[in-house]
Amino acid sequence: MPAMLSMIFFIASCTNDEVCEEATANALRIGFYLADQEVETPLSVDSLSIYAIGVPDSLVYDKENSVSRVELSLDPINDGCGYVFVFDVHADTLWIYYDRETQLISVECGFTMFYTLQHIEYTSDVIVSLGIAEPHVTNTLNEHIKVYLTDPGDISD
Repeated sequence: MPAMLSMIFFIASCTNDEVCEEATANALRIGFYLADQEVETPLSVDSLSIYAIGVPDSLVYDKENSVSRVELSLDPINDGCGYVFVFDVHADTLWIYYDRETQLISVECGFTMFYTLQHIEYTSDVIVSLGIAEPHVTNTLNEHIKVYLTDPGDISD
């Protein structure tokens, strides 16, 4: 019995009760810029709504104003996902394709998914072009995609 009690105390002393303080979800960060400028010009958009394609009740942004950057989740089960961006009455769709890699953060925090962007397809009602600024979607705060938009004053209803 004393040996059993010693074993229980030994096992209990090896467990770590630390709380996870690391980010376990990695967001895709997209910044908006004014198209056709000599100097890259950040742009704030008004009345922006975003929802995921094929996911019921997935409204991520709902007619938000003064938005210059958004954060979206990537699908951890599939190698791609799509989002619809509604700019007031105009809409564009982004299909984002990536590779996935499971990463161990720590014993306390468990695992997370890192992504490497491969390519993006999009419609171009308001979006003029886009570029991948940082292909690795990890636990950093980097901007991953730059979306260049039509000048809001040039959009007619």
